[in-house]
Amino acid sequence: MLTVYAGLIVLLCFLGVPIAFAMIFSTAVYLAYVGNLDLIVIAHKIQESIDSFPLLAVPFFILAGELMSEFRITERLVEFSSSIVGPLRGSLGHVNVMTGMLMAGVSGSGTADASALGSVLIPAMKRDGYSPQFAAALTAASGSIGPVIPPSILMVVYGSLLGVSVGRLFLGGAIPGIIMGLSLMIGVHVISKRRSYGSVQSTSAGRILRALLQGLPALSIPLIIVGGIVGGVFTPTESSIIAVAATLVAGLIYRSVSVRATLDAMRNTVYLLGPVMLMVAAAGLFGWILTAEQAGQAIGQYLLSVSSSQTVILLLIVGLLLLLGSFMEVLSILIVLGPVLKPVILHVGIDPVYFGVLMVFSLSIGLITPPVGLCMYVTCSIAGVSMEGYFKELLPFLAGVIVVNFLLVIFPQFIMFLPNLLMPVR
Repeated sequence: MLTVYAGLIVLLCFLGVPIAFAMIFSTAVYLAYVGNLDLIVIAHKIQESIDSFPLLAVPFFILAGELMSEFRITERLVEFSSSIVGPLRGSLGHVNVMTGMLMAGVSGSGTADASALGSVLIPAMKRDGYSPQFAAALTAASGSIGPVIPPSILMVVYGSLLGVSVGRLFLGGAIPGIIMGLSLMIGVHVISKRRSYGSVQSTSAGRILRALLQGLPALSIPLIIVGGIVGGVFTPTESSIIAVAATLVAGLIYRSVSVRATLDAMRNTVYLLGPVMLMVAAAGLFGWILTAEQAGQAIGQYLLSVSSSQTVILLLIVGLLLLLGSFMEVLSILIVLGPVLKPVILHVGIDPVYFGVLMVFSLSIGLITPPVGLCMYVTCSIAGVSMEGYFKELLPFLAGVIVVNFLLVIFPQFIMFLPNLLMPVR
């Protein structure tokens, strides 16, 4: 019956039905076939799926990112980044990546970061001589850092579904996110030097100090979020509310708060939140059926039949995630596969915090790859370029982040160093 259930979901998705509705409908068919459960259980399971304290962080982190964009706080981060990396060849490209890393410390959403970065930096890069395709590809790649560097909406969902510490997940994503950004900056340097991209901007200690002071309200938000969680001042869920409050305070300091901007941010949050929570609710049904049919044990037995090595199993899973990320929305993959793979990783002794960060990193690459990468669509639309031209320019950056992805498999210390140091398991 499990094969029929999964096949029906795939068929409905192939026919264009949104995956959340496909899972709900398929569950109803499954229950009707089994016959010993009332369909009212669907409503109960949906309610149970979203009745989670950690999930309360999702709307507030989305709202913080939207407020940051509407209050034009991104421009302050751009100026600070420019003061640091301005003297480098391809300076605006480096500014793009560095600003993406800073914004990732507030919103936790790759799509929101790509939109905010693109609206500010793509026009500026085009004026400075960068090709529109290059600007679109780099901005999408910078936006994909959003789910990796804390806070991260994908990590909140993973932690909620699998009962894993969100605080340790956040800390685990910090170093991989920074390495990811550095790999993109290496690509920017090599390409810009070869093509003579971008004017070199002068800087000075005075400019850096002024940019730092002007950007301090915005730059302090990630420090407040992560520092408060590590220090035990507030939980990851409470930190999302602190992020909104800190963004509002920063907007007031910059005198960019307005009723219209606030309402626009709230409206955009609702638009983004609806599909996310619907997916979480539908995935609760999916996970319930998979548990009842013992799908996790079957997948685990198959993987263990291939190899008992942790590294080999992780490489197989990462390869699968990279493949699926090119054809499915990344949140859907996380919600569907997370509960299925949990028994497998626990059986072979893989830390669920390490696996969660690795899974989020792998899926974040799907935000920039065709045919369904959301960051790709956002930046291509802003830059006015085709998917083909975009993908050609993306290849060097894509190769870099994939190399980093596999390095995380080989060297788990990159992920586990900060969680073990700052939030050790008692």
